Amino acid sequence: MDLLSASLLVAVFATSYVSGVLSLAGGTILIAIFAWILPVPVTMMLHGVTQTASNGSRAIIYWQHLRWDIMGRYMAGAAVCLAVFAWLTFVPDKTLLFFLLGIMPFVNFLVPKGYALDIVRPSNSYVCGFINSATQLTAGVSGPLLDIFFVRTSLTRFEIHATKGLTQTLGHIMKIIYFAVILGFYEDAFDQLPAWLYIAVIPVAYLGNLAARQVVRKMSDSFFKGLTQYFAMGMGVIFLIKAFSLLLENP
Repeated sequence: MDLLSASLLVAVFATSYVSGVLSLAGGTILIAIFAWILPVPVTMMLHGVTQTASNGSRAIIYWQHLRWDIMGRYMAGAAVCLAVFAWLTFVPDKTLLFFLLGIMPFVNFLVPKGYALDIVRPSNSYVCGFINSATQLTAGVSGPLLDIFFVRTSLTRFEIHATKGLTQTLGHIMKIIYFAVILGFYEDAFDQLPAWLYIAVIPVAYLGNLAARQVVRKMSDSFFKGLTQYFAMGMGVIFLIKAFSLLLENP
């Protein structure tokens, strides 16, 4: 195993553990690591495989708490989004990727006072499916944005882990299909990295989430929701700094 592959696997485990505790941030940190050293299309595909396993494992672990009523509406919005992007065939650059990663945690400040986004509301579920999927296909992740629909809801932390886990899993599968099949970057993925790595990240991501389960059980719902919100904003500041540094390097 070469140093690059080993480093990527360590990053996958560590960030999956973070996601397993907070139900966000791990995937955001991971795509930033990938994007630092890999081309954007390859980053999107490797990250898509990793996060499909990471988020999918959370959905499996907390399966009995999954809210299927929310998922049906979410998937309808996501399907419309994929159709739009398939028509546009858009590929983001690294500056845009980091900029979107940075602003996502602060979108909630744009929401009018007295109105909180809530994934439980039917209209919000459809909107979330479209916006979350669009963000997945441009920034590669959508955790901080998706969290806005979950942080002020009546759902328990277990329902949040299960439902967010499945929404994110579907988003990453969509991302793989978009970049590998619709845009045709399939061969680029294996030119840059060995094929076995795309398989190895799956159990590593699952183990990271499994290791975090005991921590989640010891947290309260209020502490869990508050921690995710502030952690997301801290990460947003870091990624905005990176975006502006890239813009200065390549004006």
